[in-house]
Amino acid sequence: MDFYWVYDIPEWQFFILCNLLFISFSLLGTFFFSKKFEKLFSLSVEHNSIVSTFIATSGVFYGITLGLIAVGTFENYNSVESTVNNESSSLGSLYDNVEILEDSSKVKMLATLKNYTTFIVDTAWALQKEGVISNRGAEIINSFEKELAHYVPKSEKDKILFTEVFKQLNTLIRDRRLRLNSVSSALPSAIWIILFLGAFVNIALTWCLVINNKKLDIIMNVLSGLLLGSLIFLIASLDNPYRGDFSVSPQAFQVLLDELMK
Repeated sequence: MDFYWVYDIPEWQFFILCNLLFISFSLLGTFFFSKKFEKLFSLSVEHNSIVSTFIATSGVFYGITLGLIAVGTFENYNSVESTVNNESSSLGSLYDNVEILEDSSKVKMLATLKNYTTFIVDTAWALQKEGVISNRGAEIINSFEKELAHYVPKSEKDKILFTEVFKQLNTLIRDRRLRLNSVSSALPSAIWIILFLGAFVNIALTWCLVINNKKLDIIMNVLSGLLLGSLIFLIASLDNPYRGDFSVSPQAFQVLLDELMK
């Protein structure tokens, strides 16, 4: 089932949705399953210490798993952001090097690089948010390669610059491929299943606690649902780095257009 629609709604709505899901599940136990478990297993206040031990053990294992996944997701987000910055840096350096070339044919190559940058900002990024990779970017890069291949250096200095341009082009192509490979970067479905299953199991264990104060019982379940819902929201927001409001932006390429390629 495709859950990518959650990235199309505002971030604050996504946050509320996650918390409502877990808080509702917690309160479901408070008003329905709690009494059933108490009667079914003949639970009393004396059993709370045993149940608390299970909750603590389960919470530790789940907390460690949740923490590791959250850290891994954040590192992946930073890695994707670095990949984007590296590509924009390579593109900027390539543009600078082409600009120094002596022959007037460089004007067409500069225009092609600007066209590529504009395409990324105006078109490619929106497609990436949908998980789509356009062939247009490759076509523009191939066009630049052909233009460069027909370039004839005017002097020894120009030959050195021409060689450097080719090196920088290879760097750009490498960084571009890394960015495209990261478009589908996301946590596997199996991990999401474990995350939700672990959260629901930990909540369900609290239903075995015998709490005579109903207000306290409700408050504890609401806070537990709020905590788990917020953590799941955090991981989901960082996952799929190009989707949603909290995502990697094309700002690095926009800076090139505004400051270097104007």
